[in-house]
Amino acid sequence: MQTERYFTLRAYMYKREKACTISFKLTEVADLWYTSVKNAKRILNSLVEKNWLTYIPGKGRGNLSMITFPTSFQTEVESYVKECLHNEQLDLAAHILRLPIPQSWIAKSSQDIRRLFGYQEDASSSDVLRSFISRPVTTLDPLKVAIAFEAHLIEQLGDSLVKFDPTTDTVTPHLAHHYETMEKGHKWIFYLRKGVQFHHGKELTSKDVEATLNRVKEGPASFSWLTKGIEQIECVNRYKITLTLDHPNPFFLRYMASPNLCILPADIPFHEDDWIGTGPFYLKERKENKLVLAAYDRYFRDRPLLDEIHFYVVSQEIADLVNYTVESDDDGLTKPLQKQEIESGFRYLIFNDKKKNVVCNPAFRKAIYHLLDMEVMARELNWEKWIEASSFHYSRSSHQPKNAQKIKPLLHESSYEEETLQLYHLDFTKAKQEADWFVERAKTYGIRIKSTSFTLDEFVERKMDSEADLIFMGEVSSLDPHLSFLGAFYNEKLLFRRMFPDHAIQWIDHQLELVKASPISEDRETLMKGIEEKIRGENLLIFQHHPLKTRTFHPLIKDVQFQSFGHIDLKKLWIPH
Repeated sequence: MQTERYFTLRAYMYKREKACTISFKLTEVADLWYTSVKNAKRILNSLVEKNWLTYIPGKGRGNLSMITFPTSFQTEVESYVKECLHNEQLDLAAHILRLPIPQSWIAKSSQDIRRLFGYQEDASSSDVLRSFISRPVTTLDPLKVAIAFEAHLIEQLGDSLVKFDPTTDTVTPHLAHHYETMEKGHKWIFYLRKGVQFHHGKELTSKDVEATLNRVKEGPASFSWLTKGIEQIECVNRYKITLTLDHPNPFFLRYMASPNLCILPADIPFHEDDWIGTGPFYLKERKENKLVLAAYDRYFRDRPLLDEIHFYVVSQEIADLVNYTVESDDDGLTKPLQKQEIESGFRYLIFNDKKKNVVCNPAFRKAIYHLLDMEVMARELNWEKWIEASSFHYSRSSHQPKNAQKIKPLLHESSYEEETLQLYHLDFTKAKQEADWFVERAKTYGIRIKSTSFTLDEFVERKMDSEADLIFMGEVSSLDPHLSFLGAFYNEKLLFRRMFPDHAIQWIDHQLELVKASPISEDRETLMKGIEEKIRGENLLIFQHHPLKTRTFHPLIKDVQFQSFGHIDLKKLWIPH
């Protein structure tokens, strides 16, 4: 704890240092350490006792205190990281790499970091893959998850009754080895596999399915819509369960394939730090800045080929630097391979209709549509590859013409009076670059915008809803684009339902009922296109681009395949010995 406090202090103060000395207010340090001023003094004195620094308290009320450090912060960082790597103290090294320090400072250690945090075979012959993520996990509750990475982790921990196969656009058996429908879709019968075991050893039965579906039905509206039509649940026997719907739903089977309906055990309450499911991995360890998945040996399908995957939380810069890799004898000279996929999602700018100010004005929204010219943004931000978006899915996207000459007349029509608008964006490097570009371009047309970053935790907690006028955000689809399309509008945690005007949501909800009632994929596509036309026509949001996801791998890592939400299928990764 003392080491973490010390390096946190230096990381947030080093830019103000002069000859390793800094003047400061005790309240700054207290706020930094989330403690009282009195306790901050005690901690500083304990660091003095360790000879880590010299501390001279300010004399008199309001006078600044002073700290002198024995050496430069860069020297300390390089030395400490090297020591951590030598002793394989991965948690301590990861803490340093989470701090806001220049990436160049750890450049000398980058090969060691790649090697140590990549694939390793430990003394007990376990294959362990170590990787970096740029933020702590928000929630692993299937009924609360709203972030793609967390949804991906849930897919590793749990299983649903059936699975959606994107290659054939069909649903296939999974926990249920067989299913059938009766009474023209009013009744669905699922036959469970025998011998499927949860991570705590209990066998899966129909009672677990019943308890899971009831938990969803009684849970938040974000996902309870998946079970809304279930009128009766009958556990016929240990391995057979019948679901009766209040009306026929041709799309119901796709609901049952949702990762949010992964089956949980009925005998214990759900706890996301002690995650019990039937998935190929179990949750071995979860801390604020570290998460460990371990292979479940009794998995009812093929066991994962790796034994453990360790995720460490570091800064965005380090996460970009270090991808999945392996230990080898090439001293980092082997050229890494890259695998690139178009993300099944899109980035967008949305207006907060709940603010009831100029952003609700159709002319103003149209002005912003022409202002947010993706061709100009891509050129000025030096993007090498990008795909323009006009739809939720890239297969339906096309070029959207922009005309800058229309911006000023539309602003005049909107009666915009140069009031300052609040723009919120994720606290990621690329998101900030896009927001900064947008703010500067808006300024040239007399639009005053102040940008503020937000974290994914703040997004989930809706902390920006009452303040933001405009928000840059993204939406990512699972392997089932039609189910994800429904979920985007039904999930109350996502921005569409939070920000769209009520009349638009009511119209979209009506169209979604038609989507659910359509047994033919082409008919659903037509309805979805109509919803997107409504969104574009009223500029409820401005489509930006479909991200290209690139993962870098050491050539030894085999079977790198993208799974749902644009992430890697962890079950299939392996490294030849």
